[in-house]
Amino acid sequence: MYTSFSLLSFRRLFVMLVALFGFALAGCDKNDVAKPAPTPEQNIEQLARGNSALSIVQVAQSNPNFSVLVAAVVKADLATTLSSAGPFTVLAPTNAAFARLPAPFNTAANITAITDAAQVAALKNILLYHVLAGRKAAADFPTGTSAQVTAKPASAPDVNDNTVYISKNNNRLFDRILINGNTRVITADIAASNGIIHAIDKVLMFPTGKITDLVVAATTGSNPQFTLLLKALQRPAAAALLTAAADPASNLTVFAPTDAAFRLLLAQLHLNDLDQVPDATLVAVLKLHIIGSRAFSSDLSSGSFFSNQVVTTLGGPVTVAGTVSFLTVRGPGNKFAPANARPTDLLASNGVVHVIDRVLLP
Repeated sequence: MYTSFSLLSFRRLFVMLVALFGFALAGCDKNDVAKPAPTPEQNIEQLARGNSALSIVQVAQSNPNFSVLVAAVVKADLATTLSSAGPFTVLAPTNAAFARLPAPFNTAANITAITDAAQVAALKNILLYHVLAGRKAAADFPTGTSAQVTAKPASAPDVNDNTVYISKNNNRLFDRILINGNTRVITADIAASNGIIHAIDKVLMFPTGKITDLVVAATTGSNPQFTLLLKALQRPAAAALLTAAADPASNLTVFAPTDAAFRLLLAQLHLNDLDQVPDATLVAVLKLHIIGSRAFSSDLSSGSFFSNQVVTTLGGPVTVAGTVSFLTVRGPGNKFAPANARPTDLLASNGVVHVIDRVLLP
């Protein structure tokens, strides 16, 4: 009898222990297992939920994902300005955005160690190019394209090197707000007492020359490019187009064929030299590569390779398809051989350049 009772008691005790152990495990799973560290984006999103009592500088200081930006603001002696009444709108690059830059602008430690006065001045202008006057929430930017003058001083009275260009599409699921074509607002409307912050995924670089300056600069160096495009634009018959590309007051978009694109065209035409192309033909081709307004990849993108957008150039319509990161362009004569646009959004003070690997044909 004693043995039977002990065995029964032991079985009950074993069941109770198993139940208690299982409950303990469940409690550990729920409360004690380490949670993954928040991503930088999650840090920013948490920050955006309410810091309206802090200045822009204090908001940036309170989140480690802006530590490089804070170091840059301090080095450029802008902390006092951005802590003042304002209000300001700051397009704030994340640490990952700064990491894309070459040294010494890529880390907080490198920026803090800068001693060259010219580099400090360059850093200050870069930062001012990210500051807009007034408090501009995402909803305040108009749908479509708009230009916003920044706090960076223009380098000369007739030079437009202090403007950022906003592309906003309320119907697009992703990339709702883009700046200068390829910089994405990853978290908008981070509140501050003296303004508002929009976190962005790239550092914005202001233009340092006109379209012609970009083309000419590319013709030199170890891997010269655009030599044939420049030769075409320098043809007397194309003088008006070259003048427009060099005019500081212009606002153009240029699809710029590479040298390889022009060589491919000459081979297709069974010609040996660009000089053999008649003036009228050459001008008609060049006009097909120029839009009379500034159009970034985000403005040209149809969002898919299965849908097209027709864009009017100085020489007539061209068809654009694809996404912001990969565009294709077809002239009427490129029906079965579209040009790939890459890289895109090369910013000039008087427009924007998209590099293409085929010459567009009427």
